[in-house]
Amino acid sequence: MRLLTETEVEAFIAAKPAAAIHFDAEWDTNYRTIVRRKMEEAEQALGEQVNFGEVDCDLAPELANSVPVLNVPSVAYYRKGVLIAALVGTEQDVRGGLERILRGEAIGGEGATIPDRGQ
Repeated sequence: MRLLTETEVEAFIAAKPAAAIHFDAEWDTNYRTIVRRKMEEAEQALGEQVNFGEVDCDLAPELANSVPVLNVPSVAYYRKGVLIAALVGTEQDVRGGLERILRGEAIGGEGATIPDRGQ
């Protein structure tokens, strides 16, 4: 997982079929390690199909605002370069969410499929 800047995010999320970006801040000492661990575990399992990155919201506020990050920690999930969901908190299943996205399924229990958008 690498720290991303605003100039590289677009290419980063488009480089593989899916991407997950952990939005956090240095001051979030209570929860950032929990989500980082989940991201690292997902990266070990899905790294060939998914790019994993991190954004420090204090260092890149414009980028954090572009994704509707409501609180930290948050993870933004992308499929074929398109934002699918931005989920807040430590209880989320990063790997499971990405597996669903890769299958074209929605995150959040709606059971809907994700539009392909011709990409």
